[in-house]
Amino acid sequence: MPPRKPPQLIRPPERPAVKKSTGSPKAKRTAARLAAVQVLYQMRLNNQEAKSAVREYINHRSGFNIDGDVLVPADEELLSDIVMGVTKRWTDIDEIVAAALAAGKKGEVETLLESILRAGAFELLEHGSTDTGIIINDYMNVTNGFYEGSEVKLVNAVLDKIAKTVRS
Repeated sequence: MPPRKPPQLIRPPERPAVKKSTGSPKAKRTAARLAAVQVLYQMRLNNQEAKSAVREYINHRSGFNIDGDVLVPADEELLSDIVMGVTKRWTDIDEIVAAALAAGKKGEVETLLESILRAGAFELLEHGSTDTGIIINDYMNVTNGFYEGSEVKLVNAVLDKIAKTVRS
């Protein structure tokens, strides 16, 4: 009798847990804001280029089952727009965020909070047709997903200050 072949140890390719069409447009935009923060954070930690980081997120995390959670797939256009926009306007955005933090007597913040503020600041600068309250509320919700302390209030105050500066 010939020897049996050992079982294959290679995992099948990952597939999204939900279709890209799952979720309302509003939920997809909210998911895009969360994803943009995650991508900006990943870029900072891994010194990664924006296009490849966005592509990696879309191909391996958007709509996938991650640690038992399946999120609505992100609006890919908004996700890309935020990440690429922050990358293009990095210096402007950092100056705006730093000024708003200084106005609140707050210095530097850690990388994840910085990523939240950069994404929010970009949207307040560039997405004038989106209501200020929607942008700020979504980024406060993103912050609440990562923090349990005063960071949500900080994000609210800083983004509100930025909105008053750039949307007057």
